[in-house]
Amino acid sequence: MQSNPYPNDPNYIPPIQESPQGVPPYQPAQPVYQNQPGVPPYQGQPGVPYGTPPNQYGVPPAQYAPNPALVKEQKRKYGVAKVMDYLQWVLLALELLFLLRFVLKLIGADPNNPFAQALYKFTGFFLYPFLGIIPSTTIGPNGNGVIEWSTLIGMAVYALVFYLIKLLLRVTISKPQEPIN
Repeated sequence: MQSNPYPNDPNYIPPIQESPQGVPPYQPAQPVYQNQPGVPPYQGQPGVPYGTPPNQYGVPPAQYAPNPALVKEQKRKYGVAKVMDYLQWVLLALELLFLLRFVLKLIGADPNNPFAQALYKFTGFFLYPFLGIIPSTTIGPNGNGVIEWSTLIGMAVYALVFYLIKLLLRVTISKPQEPIN
């Protein structure tokens, strides 16, 4: 009698015992080697051991070849979506800078401060078309605080323009809709 090489294996049947009735004895599958008659040559793919048939029929599966036009369309959509994301970040940054300018003017920040000067010059470039639309209102006991209406108008106009550009870009990547009857 042979000793059990794997004593803890519950599926181990000693060689002297017969298998139960109706159960065929275990027969290992024959390995398929390259260049055997009836088996097409297998080039081997990553992750598949050498000599393993690609599938149960012995032929390699059809490779997925994406449609070049579809790939080009997906790249275009991705590019337009990225442009939309960048526009949204630019709008957010501009709006926050405009809001900071408005608040600094409102609380009467010193215009000779280097930070305030840099902020006023940078945002002044973008707000130049809106200067003088509505005169600014001075507030406070010394008249230091200023409600700069042109900044608020510029914020609204830039938000509207960026929203319309984003909407136009979204239309370029969406499918046409059915006509309304």
